[in-house]
Amino acid sequence: MRVSTPAFVLRRVRWSDSSLILTLYSLDYGRVSAMARGALRPKGKFLGRMELFSQGEFQLARREGRELDTATEASVIKHNLALRTGSRAFAGAGLFTEWLLSVVSHGNEPSGPVYRLVEEVFSLLEAGAPPWPIICGGVAKLLQLSGHGFSTDTCVACGAKVDAAVLWSHSSGGVVCGKCGETGFSVKSGIISFLSRAGSSSLESLARVSLWSDGYIQCHSLLKDYAQVHLERRLLLKSEKVMKEILDAGQ
Repeated sequence: MRVSTPAFVLRRVRWSDSSLILTLYSLDYGRVSAMARGALRPKGKFLGRMELFSQGEFQLARREGRELDTATEASVIKHNLALRTGSRAFAGAGLFTEWLLSVVSHGNEPSGPVYRLVEEVFSLLEAGAPPWPIICGGVAKLLQLSGHGFSTDTCVACGAKVDAAVLWSHSSGGVVCGKCGETGFSVKSGIISFLSRAGSSSLESLARVSLWSDGYIQCHSLLKDYAQVHLERRLLLKSEKVMKEILDAGQ
């Protein structure tokens, strides 16, 4: 079966001297892997059309029961050049991509909202938005969309409104009140406020939210620990270290 779908290139792995295996997130089929034969040939038809983090229209040959599709045609929708040439944008796109690949598996139902989230994250990073609020806000939205959401306004145990000192429980799924928070731990209200806003605000508006110097690193760590509990595995986010180094360097 031959199909056409818009998709983002999330990963490129060299398969041979001339071929690549691509990991794509597509509008119509969710996360897919595809062989691109001849993608590395200097004068091949795929030259410049399958760059990392680019958005394109892909023609895929799909066979039922197989995880690996074959890319037969590709055209560029958006190059996203700055995501490959700017250090902050590249690190941000890489970290969000690692999150996406950790949370969304092959064979998931296609998700237009996730596709549009990737588009929003990449577009803002491409335009030079500060990466940390985009990543933290994007990850919060990704967890919600993938069925691993959390509560930031009401106690997950008793449903009471929580607006005083905030306790958080990874296993319970978010904030807990003082009466129910025997296993909870304290989290700064600024982080909870940001995560609450992430559930209903655009990433563009979140990019204008300022936390204290290492506030976003704390927020990201909270999201990572939470996700590891609910995904039941350790997340190896290699780009996280790069992002921290960029922040330390003031870039």
